[in-house]
Amino acid sequence: MKLIVLSCVLACAVSLPQQLLSPKELRDIDRAAVITSFTNENLADGSNENAFTADNGLERRERIVLKQVEIINSDGQTEYRTVPTYQGSFKYQQEDGQVIERTYVTDEYGTLQIDGPDLPLPVPDPHPQ
Repeated sequence: MKLIVLSCVLACAVSLPQQLLSPKELRDIDRAAVITSFTNENLADGSNENAFTADNGLERRERIVLKQVEIINSDGQTEYRTVPTYQGSFKYQQEDGQVIERTYVTDEYGTLQIDGPDLPLPVPDPHPQ
């Protein structure tokens, strides 16, 4: 009889959802985060602005602008293509309470630049061309 009771208790303990056993409460808070505001606006020129905030401190804003890029195709002909460029920011809180903020920009060639107050600055080129 003791073996049956012990087996039942063990089966119940093993079948508990793992997130209840996690020591990281912040992970559980993030999973239960509620979106408190959301916008998504498509503009007439094809660009887009979107943003959201959540009750756990997460914020994100982004603007997508379409640009025309001149390229030379494989036949040597000039073509124009529409490509997206991005500009935005996001903010979140780490487990220790520190708020991390980042801004980012991409150009029509896909170059990504990320900035934040705690990120190191690039070293200037001592021999600019």
